[in-house]
Amino acid sequence: MIRPAAHRLLLLPATLAMATAIAERVPVAQPPARLDVGSFTILLNGQRVGREQFSVQRVDAGDGATLELRAESSIGDRRSAMRLEADSAGTPVRYSVEERRGTELLLRLGGQRVRGRFATLARSVTGEAAREYLLRPGAVVVEDDGFVQHTLLVRARALAVDSGVTLPSLTPVANAQGAVRIVLEAEADEVSSAGTRRPARRWRIVTASGELRLVWAERDGQLLRIRIPGRGLEALRDDVPR
Repeated sequence: MIRPAAHRLLLLPATLAMATAIAERVPVAQPPARLDVGSFTILLNGQRVGREQFSVQRVDAGDGATLELRAESSIGDRRSAMRLEADSAGTPVRYSVEERRGTELLLRLGGQRVRGRFATLARSVTGEAAREYLLRPGAVVVEDDGFVQHTLLVRARALAVDSGVTLPSLTPVANAQGAVRIVLEAEADEVSSAGTRRPARRWRIVTASGELRLVWAERDGQLLRIRIPGRGLEALRDDVPR
């Protein structure tokens, strides 16, 4: 039976109301919110050797990921690209790394959180390797290379001066895990960034391998400078955080 047009028009407001009610019950993913974007000049023993471009943004992936870090870096003829999605504690949800020397692929690694564990698959010039790590509470990724990763170690971390915290750490590229020690050394230090003096917190980080790293960051976690004295490495921010 074909209903009169007037009757169909009477049904329209009710149909719209029902559609609106359904839409209100369906969660809508929020667009990413940029928290930081910039670049570092990388120095080795005081000489410029490379650059890292990075971004940090807030996301709503629906599976616990709330932060996304991306970085592309070059040192000499080596290039790397990294993407890390983490929850509010900095614990990895998804992770990918690709490293090249010229056109040669050196490493491609992917990882994902699965039922309390973090599973990775790496393909390199030596073959393929799979690994699973137990994700203990507060676990963070701390690689040997890369600088923007340090924002997850210091961002939104409330510590008194000279106090610290020890967290489980994963180093997927090196197929290792351990613990990282994070200590707030100074609440009101200063660092030069893009020709201006910026107030910064200074952090002391000791990785699972015992390597010392010094990190200067603004209160909201925007990185300004990272030093790794044992390797003569330093990353200096090229721009002023916005």
